[in-house]
This record gives sequence, structure tokens and C-alpha cells, in this order.
Amino acid sequence: MTHALVRAQSPEEAEFAAVLVGLEARTRRVADLQAELQTLKLSLARFASVVLHRARVMFAELDRIRLRIEEYEHRFALLAAEDATDEADLAAIEDAVRDEFAERRERLDEGAEATRREGRAAQRERARPPLPAEVAAEQRRLYRDLARRYHPDLARSDADRATREAAMLRVNAAYRERDLEALLALHRAAEAEDPAFDRRPVAERLRWAVAETARLDRVIAGLEAELAATMAGDTYGFWHRHEAGEPVVRLLEDDAGRELAQRRKRLSALTASYRRASKQRLQTA
Repeated sequence: MTHALVRAQSPEEAEFAAVLVGLEARTRRVADLQAELQTLKLSLARFASVVLHRARVMFAELDRIRLRIEEYEHRFALLAAEDATDEADLAAIEDAVRDEFAERRERLDEGAEATRREGRAAQRERARPPLPAEVAAEQRRLYRDLARRYHPDLARSDADRATREAAMLRVNAAYRERDLEALLALHRAAEAEDPAFDRRPVAERLRWAVAETARLDRVIAGLEAELAATMAGDTYGFWHRHEAGEPVVRLLEDDAGRELAQRRKRLSALTASYRRASKQRLQTA
């Protein structure tokens, strides 16, 4: 009977194998955190675009009325300071107010246009049917696996990082668009790690693995901090309450509606008062 000889592991090889176990666990953790963060950000973005859009329309109108109130208050200040005696003087006041508030009006117009774009995006999102639970679960599984393969933070060189970044752009786009077929295609096309790495001396691989372990610990800390910061934001708070069944959007709309009614009343009073003051100034000139 013959016995095959089995080469015993050297201490460096045993250490390298042990480090690889921890490295694999960290790689999984990076992928899981990235998938959790990506999923949460997508959920928050969809919530903000679909659910909060109605409240945003009211907030945009509220901002517009606040600005108009400030403009009329500024008109009153100029009317009191200027010796306005004719239509030309009043026109000069209008020009001064227009110039003073031009930049803020432009920003509000840009914000209104952004709100309209969000409204169109929200309509498209509402038209998309919800994913079946098993399909959503399969997409998350594929995303996590692809992130483990391609995540740029797992790169071993600048060239490797560039390749991974390009791949992750495709992965993120497919996940964002809920394209299961694209994710499956990317998964099938995923290649194994660089086979040349296994031919390097074990001491070199061990040094790389130890350094990579430390680096992944920093990556994990960064992702955990980003996830915590995302969950500390106002949008997450509203989304979480909404998911728990609270009517947060209606409450926001109610609050904005009450303030909107008050501001409109204030603006109407200011407009009428300014017209009376202007007319009186012309009559007494």
C-alpha cells in the first residue's frame, strides 16, 4: 500500500490561511454594509420623491410667499426713506426691490423647477409596480455577491480599483433600476480573482493580507459611520415613521397648510396697505 505524501504547512502558510478567514469575514461585512447603505439610500430617495413631493409643493409655495412678504416689507422701508412724489419714484422703488431680490427669486425659480422634475419622477415611480418579495430578495442577494467581487474598496491596485469602479457603476445602475436580468448577466460575467496572486511568495501574500485586514477595518468603520449618519437624518426619521404607519406626510401638509394660510393673509394685508400708502403719497405730493 502506498501513501501519498502531504506537505505540511509552513508557519507562514498557516498564518496566511488564518488571516484569510478574517479577511473573508471583513469582505462580507463590507459588501453587506454597502448593500444595506445602498438599499436604504434608494428607499429614502424613493420616499422623498414619491411621498414627500406633495408636501414639497406646499413648502415651495410657502417659500415664494415668504419672499413676497419680505419684498413688500422692503417696499415699505424704501417708501418711508425715499421722498416718493410721483409714478417715476414708485417705479424706482419697484426697480430697487427687483434688483435686491433678483438672486433669491432666481433660486426659488430653480427650486420650483426641481420640484416639478421631482413630481414627474414621482409619477413615474408610482407607475412602477412593486417588486414581488422573492424578486427583491434575489436582487439584494445578487447585489451583495457582486459587491463582494467588485467593490472598489477591495481593490489590490490602482488598475484593479478602476476595473472595479467601472463594474460597480453597472451593478449600481442595474440595482437602482430594479433590473434583475442585468444583475443576473453581471453575476454570470463576474470573473474569479487574479490567479497570478496565488503564485506570489507566501510571505508577500501574508503582508498583503495583514495590510488588507487593517484597511478593510477602516472601510468598515467608514461605512458604519455613513450608515449611522444617514439614519440620523430627518428624511430617515420621516421614512421610518411612515413605514411604521404614521401619517407623517399628512401631518407635514397640515402644518405647512396652516402656515401657508397665515402667510397668505399677511401678504394680502401688506399688498393692500402698500397700495394705500402709495396712493396716499401721490395724492399728498
